[in-house]
Amino acid sequence: MEAQSLSTCNQCGKKFQRKAHLLRHQQQHSGDRPYSCKFCSKTFKRSDVLRDHFSRCERRGNSAIPSSLERGRKRHACDECSRLKVKCDNNVPCRKCTEFGRKCVKSRATVASSPEETATPGPPTPDTGSDRNSIGFLLNGTGETDFMREFPKSTTLSPNNRAADFASMAVENRFEPAAAGPSMYQAYGQTPPENNLDVMLSQLEFATFEQRTNNWQMPGENMMSWSGQDSLFVDRTAMDQRAFDIREKLKYTAATLNPPHPPSKELLDAIELITADNFAAYIKLYFRHWHKHAPMVHEATFNPTTAALPLVLALMSLGGMYSKEGGDVEKLKMLLDTMEAYMFSIPGLNDEYDLPGRTYVRQGEDASPEWQQYQLEELQGIYLMVILQYWTGNHTARMRVRQQRFCRVVAIFHHLELQTVQHSQNFLIKDQASFRTWIRKESSIRLMTMALMLDNSFGIFHNVTPRFQWAELDVPFQSDDRFFCLASYDAMLTSKLAPVPRMKIKDAFLLLFSPPETRERDLEILRQGQLNALDMQMLIHFLYTHLWAATFSNPLASLPSTSIPSLLAPFKAAMSAWKYLWDEIKSVSLERGEWNKLGFQRTAEGYFEAVKEVAEGFEKRGAGGSGPGRGIKGDCEKGLHLRHILSF
Repeated sequence: MEAQSLSTCNQCGKKFQRKAHLLRHQQQHSGDRPYSCKFCSKTFKRSDVLRDHFSRCERRGNSAIPSSLERGRKRHACDECSRLKVKCDNNVPCRKCTEFGRKCVKSRATVASSPEETATPGPPTPDTGSDRNSIGFLLNGTGETDFMREFPKSTTLSPNNRAADFASMAVENRFEPAAAGPSMYQAYGQTPPENNLDVMLSQLEFATFEQRTNNWQMPGENMMSWSGQDSLFVDRTAMDQRAFDIREKLKYTAATLNPPHPPSKELLDAIELITADNFAAYIKLYFRHWHKHAPMVHEATFNPTTAALPLVLALMSLGGMYSKEGGDVEKLKMLLDTMEAYMFSIPGLNDEYDLPGRTYVRQGEDASPEWQQYQLEELQGIYLMVILQYWTGNHTARMRVRQQRFCRVVAIFHHLELQTVQHSQNFLIKDQASFRTWIRKESSIRLMTMALMLDNSFGIFHNVTPRFQWAELDVPFQSDDRFFCLASYDAMLTSKLAPVPRMKIKDAFLLLFSPPETRERDLEILRQGQLNALDMQMLIHFLYTHLWAATFSNPLASLPSTSIPSLLAPFKAAMSAWKYLWDEIKSVSLERGEWNKLGFQRTAEGYFEAVKEVAEGFEKRGAGGSGPGRGIKGDCEKGLHLRHILSF
């Protein structure tokens, strides 16, 4: 009977008592590796080996293990205890979740042996993912275990996302690395600006690429279409040379990251993904999708063959995240650490800042326009890399860019005095050279204001002191995007658009705190300043930051002599003024049909709700007798301190 129950391998003659064991064994002969890690793309022959790999996968970070392979007490434990592999008492909420302030959810029903053992369900928990502009989503991200970590994905990507769509522009002969020649351009037509879409807290939906035919002329056989507007053609040989340079620099950086171990084959394969067609397609995706929400790179004059390499790498990587080719996205994610290491090894960007001949030029110092533009592009590149790693990198990368790389960015900004950059009141645009000077200054202002918002975001979500101090700031709001999108001085004359000086951020912020007797006059000043949704989002970031500093982070707020109502009164007035202006802007935008064109600026209303909840939470703690100075439990690295505050 035993001999009849054995199954025999027809290749090596080994015998097995179970057919499943035989099939698993036969995979060794076939080389089939059907199980793959969703985080690092490694493949395995057996599911149990993959399951063990998840616990030590470096690229997984804090992401949840797939439920089909997750270990733990999945039948009885709640989701959090199951994920953390700790003992659960089978209640809802359970003792562990109550102790650590977590939301206790059971995604699987408990199998009870008797009616007495059936767990009593707790109060219903709102679905934080259903309302993407709610406080729940703002603090919890796309799911309870995912705190604002995933790069924003689109539900409907444009069809022309793949490098194969640009293959028809390739020349017949293969490229061999050579010295890059001058780039050649040919302009045609003008393209109206595209719609802005919700990026940070909403699923992105993109329109298809449009075919531009205004005054179209056939390019030469060695030219390929360029720019998000398809209004330029660039020499393909120069693009091939740039792609070759990128591959060589990344290979060298990868080889120096972990000596004496050579780079992995997967990493080298990912580097080979960077071809002229691919990186051109990815940069186009950046201008098609991400660029709309916070334009700070002048698209009309951006040249991928001559721009600073950090900026080219950042735009390529950000745009690549929107590709519908999942394998290419994973390869690009695999390259992020190498790209980051390369950028911050460049003299001037690394820690050895004051190297001879590589110190950045401060405001007012004499330097060629080309050098000023190049250093601006380097700064744009490293800032965007911080953004990219923070939202889509692994856990270690997120901590590194927030705690180390962004500090380096801030140090360079301080050296260049960008926190006080602004247009001269009497500056006159009279030719192409002065137009380019204005665009370069405007790009610096936009870079600085976006860095301020990121700095405040780190303070909001991680409870850290802002690195840019209020006393040193003296920057205006960004100018109108319509002017920033113009390609040249001639285009400015044709459009009859001219830049209008904007009010400073600090002046607008202080006007929000106006007393009742001057409120109407000060609100009218803000209306005349033509604040938009992005300006209002910047103001609510500052309002949150300074409210937190004056309440829970203020030791004087715990003194018995401190009047909590008096302390909160100016902030309540500022919140009321902000909401009044926001409702006006929103109603006008809805009437004009512009609301759906806005990007992540629409999330400002969610931040306003967070400000209101913090103020109310502080007031309740004071009124309840426990005192606002009592310690706040919660892991600030994951934003749990905010969840605790908002639960008061």
